[in-house]
Amino acid sequence: MSERPVSKVIGKPDDLNLELFQAIVSGGHMCLQRCGNCGRYSHPPRMYCGNCFSGDYSYPEISGAGTVYSYTVSHHTAEPAWQDELPYLTVVVELDEGPRVVGAATIPDPAAVRIGQRVHVVPEKRTDDFAYFTVVFDEDRTS
Repeated sequence: MSERPVSKVIGKPDDLNLELFQAIVSGGHMCLQRCGNCGRYSHPPRMYCGNCFSGDYSYPEISGAGTVYSYTVSHHTAEPAWQDELPYLTVVVELDEGPRVVGAATIPDPAAVRIGQRVHVVPEKRTDDFAYFTVVFDEDRTS
């Protein structure tokens, strides 16, 4: 009996998260919710701005640039689909626009990661409605 290939779980966002991921996937770039009244960025998306309570918002493209706010290194996984990527990092990135997002990274030396290190969050399309957030360390960027 042959083993079936194992695939990673694909998120199925709804409501405001669906709007965000559709903006990301359609443009192929990182986007965030931005208040149309005061200009503040929010993540996760919300119906009303946490700063001015406006319900006017959009999902403009952002650079994805930021710094490592926090991270953890996973050496073991209960999910077979992630087995080939061990060890991997789960990184909280404080984006230059303000909000924090969580993404994953695979790097040769996880011990080299430092709080405050410059990174970019790059969306990795999985479906028309979902993308993983991949964290790329600036010294590893080729573009």
